[in-house]
Amino acid sequence: MKRIPSGFYTLTPDERLNIVCSVAGLDKSSRNTLRDGIGMGMADSLVENCIGVYGLPLGVATNFTINGKSTLIPMVTEEPSVIAAASAGAKHTDDIKSIGPPPHIIGQIQILDYSKDVIHNIRSRREDIIDAANSMISSRMSVVDVDYTILTDTMMKVEIVVDAGEAMGANAVNTMCEGVAPLFEEITGGRVLLRILSNNPPSVAHAEACFDVDTSVAEDIIHAYEFAVHDGRRAVTHNKGIMNGISAVGMATGQDTRALEAGAHEYASNKGKNGYGPLSKWEMREGGLYGEISIPLRVGVVGGLTKHHPAAFTCLNMMGNPSAVQLSGIMAAVGLCQNFSALKALSTDGIQKGHMNLHKRRLG
Repeated sequence: MKRIPSGFYTLTPDERLNIVCSVAGLDKSSRNTLRDGIGMGMADSLVENCIGVYGLPLGVATNFTINGKSTLIPMVTEEPSVIAAASAGAKHTDDIKSIGPPPHIIGQIQILDYSKDVIHNIRSRREDIIDAANSMISSRMSVVDVDYTILTDTMMKVEIVVDAGEAMGANAVNTMCEGVAPLFEEITGGRVLLRILSNNPPSVAHAEACFDVDTSVAEDIIHAYEFAVHDGRRAVTHNKGIMNGISAVGMATGQDTRALEAGAHEYASNKGKNGYGPLSKWEMREGGLYGEISIPLRVGVVGGLTKHHPAAFTCLNMMGNPSAVQLSGIMAAVGLCQNFSALKALSTDGIQKGHMNLHKRRLG
């Protein structure tokens, strides 16, 4: 993919859009989709009691090279400086190495008042459970594991891990959990209550890069990171900045951003010295400042809004139609660059200098 030319931010929105479409190979119909969004008819088909369309800006972050490939990053956000920060952070590194997790999603079944032989019964019927679960999901998905945990004397959980392929898989897994409930009541002698997915995936996306920055600034970035390690309140804002980037890409590509954020913050809950801590890590290595991030990101590139929202579909086209695994890796890379820019600003001029300069445009 060709790179966006320098001075991109100085152009008009239409000029930027023309360049993006040219670089990404998008046709006139895609261009109109990105510019115009959705109308009332489509909005009414997506939610109940629809009365209008609430628009948010769609921008593009530039300068990203991820796993050796130049990548345009569509971002939907209302907050000034988020897209600029992502683009500036990416400019400080030659290449970001990223990898997404296997596309696994967990379905949970809560069982009350189970029999004393429950462990033996579940083990002996494992293949029956897998066969029943597989029969209730798409042939493009498959059950990869069944696990169970005794929570109290009267409550246990069973977790069915599903490879959802390119889909996010939430609806399919919820249907599966409800469908196998009678089988679990038969096997356990108990009563099934909750039957629903977990938005906390079993594995994480990872991104890492070496950033070119003055040694004194790099050392202060590390000090800023260590503040988040030792103080949960600082870590909350540290991670909020990371999610500024990740959620913006998620919104642009039709993901469930609330699920992404809930999973990320649960994962962060034991990353600090006293509990909640930072999702990223920063240290000096040979060659400069080294940053990495690990974060649970369950995304999909087929079905859901990626099918029904034309702008989400077009944004995925803009990115070169990544797989679900690739998309989660890209999002982790964006979060890392977002964090670098935030810590660099905080460690030097302060966050308000750049943020308020962009915010002033709102005020005319």
